[in-house]
Amino acid sequence: MCPSGYVIYSHSHWDHIEGGGLFADTAQFIAQEGVLRNMDGRYPHMPGDMIDRNNNGQFELEEITGPAAAHPGVCGMPASFFQSHDRNYDGHMTPAELYAEVRRPDIVYSERLQLALGRKTIELIYPGKNHADDGTVVLFPDERVLFSADFPADALVRTSMRSLPSACGNFDGHPLAEWIRSYRRIEELDFDILAQGHGSVMFKKADVAEGRQFFEDLVAEVSAGMAQGKSLAELKQSIVLEKYKDWSQYQRLREDNIEAAYNNLKIYR
Repeated sequence: MCPSGYVIYSHSHWDHIEGGGLFADTAQFIAQEGVLRNMDGRYPHMPGDMIDRNNNGQFELEEITGPAAAHPGVCGMPASFFQSHDRNYDGHMTPAELYAEVRRPDIVYSERLQLALGRKTIELIYPGKNHADDGTVVLFPDERVLFSADFPADALVRTSMRSLPSACGNFDGHPLAEWIRSYRRIEELDFDILAQGHGSVMFKKADVAEGRQFFEDLVAEVSAGMAQGKSLAELKQSIVLEKYKDWSQYQRLREDNIEAAYNNLKIYR
């Protein structure tokens, strides 16, 4: 059958990209070009502090469950995820096994792509590196609606974007400057409503600005403390993030955000 529509991948993380093959006969698959890089056989970018800690190019159970044990309900994944993707049951999950149920994209783009849907057009935009390194946001110009998944609203967001970020690892392995740049790129787009993969309400551009401001404030305070020679323990005590005391996850994740920012700024100077 000739393709009559499109499947647009939001990013390459398995929980957003598996199962599209059901539409393989009727749709063309589109993604930011980084999706193909993440599917080229090397250890892909993973969320939730799930990294290749032993540098063997594949996944072991502890690399998936360890972050979940350290930060329950925030980072990592349960053993059942690993077991369902270790398809030959040898105790190792290879990148090929991870993506075994993923249809590779037919069309990729770098920064921006416009699609015609009948008399209307939509735009696919790469915001930069944040939760993922190959994300796409979808702009519906006529409706003035923007759709995105996992960023800027992560999995902890419910009825308000005023929620401290998950801060797994050192912010998913991407420089905080890139996170802030991603927020700004979204803010530059012409939309009124932000429809998200997470959260039970629609958001506004002002919500995106508040998220960006949090990151800017976090970077400023942690950077200042590091410049004064303070240790991580001292930073956790001295940085209160007063402006964000009423945000969801404040008590749970304030220190995690400070530690993730500290580690991030040490790596990406």
